Amino acid sequence: MKKRFIRLVYFSLINALLLTSCASLSPQSPIPTARPVVVLKVSGSGTITTVLTALKPAFEAATPGYKLEVLSGSNTGNGVTGILEGLLDVAAMARAPKDEEIAKNIKYYEMGLVGQAIIVHPSVTNVPSLSKQQIADIFSGKVTNWAEVGGTNQQIFLFVRDEGDSSTKGLRKAVVGDITFPDTATTIFSQSDMAFTVEGTSGAIGVAAWTSILATKTNVLAVAIDGTRPDEVSYPILDSAGIGYLAERESDVQPLINWLSSTDGQAALKTLGFISPK
Repeated sequence: MKKRFIRLVYFSLINALLLTSCASLSPQSPIPTARPVVVLKVSGSGTITTVLTALKPAFEAATPGYKLEVLSGSNTGNGVTGILEGLLDVAAMARAPKDEEIAKNIKYYEMGLVGQAIIVHPSVTNVPSLSKQQIADIFSGKVTNWAEVGGTNQQIFLFVRDEGDSSTKGLRKAVVGDITFPDTATTIFSQSDMAFTVEGTSGAIGVAAWTSILATKTNVLAVAIDGTRPDEVSYPILDSAGIGYLAERESDVQPLINWLSSTDGQAALKTLGFISPK
């Protein structure tokens, strides 16, 4: 009886070892791993960072595995410096790259043309359009009341950008020339501050990228120039706008370019006031 019990225990142990061995040899189910997320860090032009912030949810929804990290914008030059120094993946640009930037292996995708709009506070009524001469008279300080250009009896508060800004350069080149801004004008140093200030000042006028105004849903009006609005191809103050990146990083940035070029991307850009290049 004792020997029989020992044999039973022995065979039980052998079976257990065999089962364990077979289990260890059986194929294991693969452990699912999360797909790594590619984060594209963007900064530069305040206009284009504002636009990319508005486009971010649609891009990420359509492009799994990619995220946009849009940092506060300052200007195009800082964006270019950021990608050259490896601090950014994408430069938000309110202009095409300069020759010296192209020589440093920077590539550029043009999102479209952007109108630098003459914006006014909603209290400015009966002034849907101004001539170039009227705009020059306002920005030189010759005209100081809206009644002088067909509006109501209301003081004009003039806000301008600094001389190095693309909106000021465009305004000077296409409309006002080398006039001197009056001492009564207030200089604003960012796109967002310009929009916020004009929105909050009754009787105000300024200049800002229309795409950014639409992207932030700022409550201001765009005054046409000689009957032409800032989202029309014949508008006199149009600038190229897009994104810049190093050529060696093109594969990482390509999904963003693909989405911007897609039917959905192009529709989104049009909604935000971008004009297709001629």
